[in-house]
Amino acid sequence: MSALWDGHSISDILFSGGAIVPLLLGVALLELVIPEHKDPQPFGRRWFSNYSLMAIVVAVNTLLAPTLAFLTDIILARSPLNWAPGEFGFWIHLAYAVLVLDLLAYAVHRALHSALPLWRLHALHHSDTSLDVSTTVRHHPGEAIVTAFVLGIGGAALGCSALEVATYGVIENVVQLIGHADIRFPAWLTRANRWVLVTPQFHRIHHSSSPLETDSNYGQVFPFWDKLFGTFGGFADAARGPVEYGLRDFRDEVSQRFDQTLLLPLRVTRRD
Repeated sequence: MSALWDGHSISDILFSGGAIVPLLLGVALLELVIPEHKDPQPFGRRWFSNYSLMAIVVAVNTLLAPTLAFLTDIILARSPLNWAPGEFGFWIHLAYAVLVLDLLAYAVHRALHSALPLWRLHALHHSDTSLDVSTTVRHHPGEAIVTAFVLGIGGAALGCSALEVATYGVIENVVQLIGHADIRFPAWLTRANRWVLVTPQFHRIHHSSSPLETDSNYGQVFPFWDKLFGTFGGFADAARGPVEYGLRDFRDEVSQRFDQTLLLPLRVTRRD
């Protein structure tokens, strides 16, 4: 089990940024096979912008990796929460790490909405006027830097190893890719999973153009944080009706161009 703790016995592709590519392709295929909504808008320009942003973020994270690894190793070595006594202890600590990292991700997500300098970066993610799997990777490089350091260093301070952070990252990627996806799930599965993992019906509310709904449903993997901290905004279902996506100030075609997405933080002047 020590080899597992050190990360040597698990595929480097699975626990790295490269894992998102096959996951994304798999979810995109499901969108084509069992879509819930058929978006009448052309998706070519959106996909070009969103996947170009993804490429930049992956490059930035690759450049940051050595520095972040150096800092997190130092902090982790001094954390009193870093323990893994035997096989049983490994799984207990891994469960702890996934839970505490998701709570940290929830807190970071709320901060991205509440602090104007951070919202200027995060607004790009919410400016997409449609919602599908490509929206998952629509993030500004500046936001990627902030979240990488906060989650990496914060996770290390909480005793989470590099393997545990990477494991949480894979889980979060899977849940978020599905949460943003335009996939039709069976009604029984949606009902059974409502409070287990973040679902499309839960997360679509977060991408509403209504500021009150945008500032709700912050959960990344587990939805119960929003119930616990009073930020639950309901579900996108038949009772709620259609959801209008995007930000009201950036719905024009120019704002959706790739070059303008990178400049969008300079255009955000308020936090509604």
